[in-house]
Amino acid sequence: MRDPAPGRCLTSLIGLIGSRSFPEDFFGIINGIVRIDHCTVFMSDATRVRTLVARAGSTTANRHVQSLAKHYADSAHSGDPVWCRVDRGLSCWTISPAAIRDPAYRREFYDEPNVLEELALSDIVGGRRIYVGYYREHGHGRFSDREIETLAGFGEPTLAVLGKQAELFLRTPAPASGGAGISRDRLLEKVLAAISANTPGLTPREAEICAGIVLGYTALGLSLRLGISTNTVATHRKRAYAKLRISSQSELFACYFGIVDGLRAGD
Repeated sequence: MRDPAPGRCLTSLIGLIGSRSFPEDFFGIINGIVRIDHCTVFMSDATRVRTLVARAGSTTANRHVQSLAKHYADSAHSGDPVWCRVDRGLSCWTISPAAIRDPAYRREFYDEPNVLEELALSDIVGGRRIYVGYYREHGHGRFSDREIETLAGFGEPTLAVLGKQAELFLRTPAPASGGAGISRDRLLEKVLAAISANTPGLTPREAEICAGIVLGYTALGLSLRLGISTNTVATHRKRAYAKLRISSQSELFACYFGIVDGLRAGD
């Protein structure tokens, strides 16, 4: 049974912003609203196209989807008739593989991944093009009118969340390869020290909770790391938010992501 309640789903999506598990959690939330087999999200800035989400419902398909997403972002998007459209405002289309005129493009991105239909959403958010693709495989039926209406109606807040995630994605350097760069534990220590110094009104535990959230820890992860219950994590978080005069995780990221940007580069 899918849960199309927009309020609950929007709250869940907002809570993902900045999370390390954003791609898989985004897929899970949308799949909870309307069944999807694959999901990709691409963004473009002044220099290139990048992948925000590339997930599938099975492990085998997931590897294929991630590989295709990389190829799409690197060069293949230039052959996508949807990407090449210049529509203003939120746009929504259903795409059948038969409508794709380029046989090579159709074979690589629709036929081989077993795609029956794509529901595409696109808009300009924060000066960046955001393009979302939800896919149904053969055997699972096309999107119904009600499902299209649900996802399209949920499209504007979804793209707003993706736009914020894109902003944070671009501001946060990727981890260095080969084990170089600062470790997560060391980064947590430094973020904690910086938050404590910048916000002396927080208790040590409240600062610790805020530092963990900024680095992508969930309430359960913080509970296990700190040896306290998830309810206690929630209590400290609530008190910290009140002191910071914020009400959401996304506002917390806005407060402290500059600290992380300055520390990720090295020890």
